[in-house]
Amino acid sequence: MSILINVDNWGMNFKQAVAPSNPTNGMTWYDTTNNVHKIYVEDTSTWIELGFLLGLGQDYGYCMAGNAPTEKYSVVDRITFPFDSGTASVVGNINQSKYECSGCSSSVYGYCIGGYISDRLSNIDRIMFPFDSGTGSAVGNLSQVRTGPAGCNSSNYGFSMGGGYAASTNTTAIDRITFPFDSGTTSVVGNLNYSIQAASGYNSSNYGYCAGGYNGFSNIDRITFPFASGTASGVGSLTTANAFTGGCNSSNYGYTPGGYTGSYYSKVERIAFPFDSGTASHTGNLTYTPYGAASFNSTNYGYAVCGLYTGYYSFINRMTFPFSSGTATNTGSLSHTKYGCAGIDGTDFVSLFG
Repeated sequence: MSILINVDNWGMNFKQAVAPSNPTNGMTWYDTTNNVHKIYVEDTSTWIELGFLLGLGQDYGYCMAGNAPTEKYSVVDRITFPFDSGTASVVGNINQSKYECSGCSSSVYGYCIGGYISDRLSNIDRIMFPFDSGTGSAVGNLSQVRTGPAGCNSSNYGFSMGGGYAASTNTTAIDRITFPFDSGTTSVVGNLNYSIQAASGYNSSNYGYCAGGYNGFSNIDRITFPFASGTASGVGSLTTANAFTGGCNSSNYGYTPGGYTGSYYSKVERIAFPFDSGTASHTGNLTYTPYGAASFNSTNYGYAVCGLYTGYYSFINRMTFPFSSGTATNTGSLSHTKYGCAGIDGTDFVSLFG
């Protein structure tokens, strides 16, 4: 991606409600409908919000793919932060219907990794922020088919941790992609301490975490960015064994909402970064008990969406950081009821708080 920003006319080449016609590379536009500065990138024929380009995060959370009784989804739902009411918008699709996949993201792209449809998948799909229409691109593959991997990211790399590659057979492998990853196969750069699937993943600016997992794990493993080799460190545990959870983070805390291991959970567990020993704290609860929830976050809020219990859920629950007690707020719904989705956002805490 090669562009030249006209600083002398920052955001003032155009100031209008609709996209300018016949734009040229590097042209800037202040979008008065959405109140954001954008720049035109000729390579992709798209307007990109300048916040994404400069690594300052973004204003949206995305829920990709998912499973329901009669349909497998490729749909991408989007909410605009701070999202306090309403229904998520369907803004497009990833390249393939699937579920029990993981997500990670840079400031420019979001990735949907692995999953399951009629069999386990290695596919990596990519959407470009602020993704508001169209179909994501198939950009490569994991080193091996995986269902239920955990995902996290630094500013420069995305990680897929663990996952199932055959019936009742899980892996310890940690795969890494280098942003902006647009083709090829991931590299196995190390291992977890244990073979798992359906764990939660989240990150601080310096570390990535993998928490829980099916069947019967409460372990929390930690990798140090840029993690290019070796074995993750076992740094503690959740309060109980838990799997099929969401995972999100603020700049100071990592959260594991919902889950299932014999019982369905509404609890939200929290660790304080850089968390190197001990047990997570049970700091509150969701309004529902989801198996297979997805999570993402803005700088101020964490979200747990969708899931399965006695039926399929479309709930969107919101936690206000630092969420240390109480019950999350149900702020709206996804476009469909489903579970096993991937959640992503472009909130880059390495750039924002590193």
